[in-house]
Amino acid sequence: MSSSQLADSYDPLGAHLDDPYPFYAQARQVEPVFHSPRLRAWVVTRYEDVDAVLKDPETFSSVNSLRPVRDLYPTTFAAFAEGYPPKPDHVTSDAEVHRRMRAPYARRLTAPGVRVLEPGIRARADALVDAFADDGQVELIEQFASPLPVETASELFGIDAADVPTARAGTEAMFRLGSVDLPETDEVQAARQYVALQHLIARYVRARHAEPTGDLVSDVVAALAPGEGELTFDQEAEIVGSLAGTLGAGHITTTDTLGSAVRLLLDHPDQWELVREKPELIPGAVEEVMRFDSPVPTIFRKATREVTVAGVTVPEGADVLLAFASANRDESRFENPDRFDVTRPPTRHFGFGAGVHTCVGALLARTQSQIALRVLGERLPDLRLATDQTIRVRPSINVRGPLALELVW
Repeated sequence: MSSSQLADSYDPLGAHLDDPYPFYAQARQVEPVFHSPRLRAWVVTRYEDVDAVLKDPETFSSVNSLRPVRDLYPTTFAAFAEGYPPKPDHVTSDAEVHRRMRAPYARRLTAPGVRVLEPGIRARADALVDAFADDGQVELIEQFASPLPVETASELFGIDAADVPTARAGTEAMFRLGSVDLPETDEVQAARQYVALQHLIARYVRARHAEPTGDLVSDVVAALAPGEGELTFDQEAEIVGSLAGTLGAGHITTTDTLGSAVRLLLDHPDQWELVREKPELIPGAVEEVMRFDSPVPTIFRKATREVTVAGVTVPEGADVLLAFASANRDESRFENPDRFDVTRPPTRHFGFGAGVHTCVGALLARTQSQIALRVLGERLPDLRLATDQTIRVRPSINVRGPLALELVW
């Protein structure tokens, strides 16, 4: 298959990892749909085209939406064999399977359901800040942005505090696999951490099947394996995969949103001053972060038939990479798209996707991010980025955010 110089140069895990936006701006103008040999996928970069793909799930299947972009080591597969085989979940399924898998989460993550969690989120955020407020410095990701959402998700799921470290390690490992090139020993270790997460969740699944307690694990078990008979291995595998994937997505994407939000606000001190002085701007600030530097920069779809996208023929069976990061900076949709502006009027972005696969936890993610920024603004108004740091971005095409963020005050 022939490709262009622009397509050949696309390197989302290398040259375009830290700042992909100039490349995407060029692609939108010159070649808005192109075939990437590196990813073996057609890349869609304009807002209207991304929107059209997301709104046509029959033509563009989600079954491959999180496929790895590289091959794993054989020893990694051996480690995976100690856990449960992969099964479709609500992110990687279509039609009736997707509706069945998504339903228990959608029923729980409503406005009333999230409102119940708000006092705990605020208390948790305050407690995390208490631990470092007198230090004059903090590495925000490790000490705040990561523990806040994983502890909130654990409360929602009904996971005991003693098991949160295993849950956190397993979800972080999940997103290290399949994107960045890892040394073999590190990749195998990540696989083992993910398998440990699977076995942890399986223990909760069996316990909640025997005796529901009203938490999200109980809801999912009841929806996906109704009845009182013993769970089959396939049922266990399906439920474990669903819960592990949802826990991971809820943890990592919110961590990345918080990290990016604080980085962007402190990179733009006038914007930080605005949200501190006018907390009512915080919801809009979160939306602007999601648009400007989306925590989910891309996602795959698979063409179920030959189809034309922006005048380009995409073959049946081909993978299509939707570049949310590009669409969210499309100058035909957003005025001054490369300007970070917390007062920007509300405009729909792809920070949470669109269509039937819109993120089921979007309200919870927004709520946590808003509360976290309010707490940081109230408790640490003089926050600044430490000057002697190189901020590295998570090496993934699926999720995006700073790996570490050193702050001082």
